[in-house]
Amino acid sequence: MPKSISFHRLPGLNSLFVDYVENFERVSSFYEQDYRQPVEQWKGIRETTNLHKKDLVEGLLEDAQRWESGRQTIKNIEALAKPETLAVVTGQQVGLFGGPLFTFYKATSAVLWAKRIEKETGRPTIPVFWMETTDHDFYEINYIRMLDLAGEEVTLSLSNAPKEKRRVVGGITFNGEIKQLIHRLWNLMPANTYRGPLLEMLSDIYKPGETVGNAFARLFTYLFGDDGLVLFDADNARSKGAVRPLLDRIIESGDGLNDLLEESTKAVEDKGYQAQISPQEDRLQLFVKYGEVRIPVSNDGTLLYEDRPHEQIGLEGLRRRARENPEIFLPKVSLRPIMQDYLFPTAAYLAGPSEIAYFAQLKPLYQHLGVRMPAIIPRLSLTLLEAKIKKILDKYGFTPEQLSKGPQELIRERLESDSSNDIVGLFAGIRKKWGEIHEELGFGLMHIDPTLQHPMEKTLARFQQGLNVLEDKARMALSHKNETLVSQVEKCCRHLAPHSQLQERRYSMQYYLVRYGRSLGQRIRSQAKIDLFRHQLIDLENGD
Repeated sequence: MPKSISFHRLPGLNSLFVDYVENFERVSSFYEQDYRQPVEQWKGIRETTNLHKKDLVEGLLEDAQRWESGRQTIKNIEALAKPETLAVVTGQQVGLFGGPLFTFYKATSAVLWAKRIEKETGRPTIPVFWMETTDHDFYEINYIRMLDLAGEEVTLSLSNAPKEKRRVVGGITFNGEIKQLIHRLWNLMPANTYRGPLLEMLSDIYKPGETVGNAFARLFTYLFGDDGLVLFDADNARSKGAVRPLLDRIIESGDGLNDLLEESTKAVEDKGYQAQISPQEDRLQLFVKYGEVRIPVSNDGTLLYEDRPHEQIGLEGLRRRARENPEIFLPKVSLRPIMQDYLFPTAAYLAGPSEIAYFAQLKPLYQHLGVRMPAIIPRLSLTLLEAKIKKILDKYGFTPEQLSKGPQELIRERLESDSSNDIVGLFAGIRKKWGEIHEELGFGLMHIDPTLQHPMEKTLARFQQGLNVLEDKARMALSHKNETLVSQVEKCCRHLAPHSQLQERRYSMQYYLVRYGRSLGQRIRSQAKIDLFRHQLIDLENGD
């Protein structure tokens, strides 16, 4: 079993999530199922529905062929046509070069849980990754952070943001600048056997003319193709044909959904938690896609354009458009999970801390729209530990959670607790003792022979001079020792708790892929326990 840390001992995690994993009874009323129960007791396992959806399957197959997905992925997509098939779903925005490490962990979690559920139920279970290509926050997906060859943090990003404020990110096309980023990656990575193949793969995927969404899909096809991971593009027009009935219910509900969200938000806040979703009482919980821009919609069915007059369509007009062109309707964060679980036979969703917190507001919406809320399982949460960093931890006796204090606090505590650092006190004590010896020796020699006083003073002066030299050397040695301490503690913090954040949230996977190649996934899978529900430490020197 890997070393692990309770989530309440880690920084920056919302209290609702911490209670979800450590005190579920406090928050159980917000969720439909207890994820800690045996798999066969989950409602998503016991209650089956024939979810044969021709549009969904054909849309997935079209994308899979375009991304050159492997045979196992094609097989999994075709299995969705069978009523006995289950899905384990997760998802994330389509971050540059795959986004932060936790995106990789999400997909890994879905793959492992799909295998677990299939083994325990005997039912075909497929892993699905929902690529959120319709988000409009370009700056959230437009960078990666990693450590360079000197161990310093570096940020890589594209400089040209789209002109439209609400442009969906998945369809943004790379220009020549992407080549420059690949070249910078080359210079940041060690010259080992993995660098060439990794950069060759990235250069083939991330190139001028390719879109952000397609590049992400091809990267994850490369990483998880052997696992049969099914990638769903949230902007897949063909697959969206399957959600016509759901869109009709959403638009028909109008203000009702907002009222339910307001009530559930209040319930969450009344228990002392911070709500993750802020209701907008004057807006529908849908966007309409106009070109490549997503447009908010008012409760009365008005499209709220920014650069042109608003368009009054009315709710009936929206329902008509939803029947004719369902692909132009995009769910807000409050409805994205519901649309996902309407499309797929979701037995479980693998969620991060913020997602688990916002699911707490969604149960009434699921019930109102007639969609079953799946088991919400915490995704793998990991810190990757390299041998060189493990040596530092062992040397100073630090635990990984202590690193969240930051290097300066750790260094101060270390220096104050080490009595050998008090050079002033050490030499002051020696000089005091020597003063007593000087007085006693002088008194004794005066009685023996007063002429001995002068050679005694010369001897004592030489000793004092030697003591001063020794003190200077001690200070230099301590300075070197402390410089090593400072350097090593700062290095350890940069690797494991950068800026007092979890490593998985700040750094991308590229730093680790170039050091361990595709064996990175195997090293993680051989040690991580998907049902431990604690933050786990993965020793990268094990599990090859």
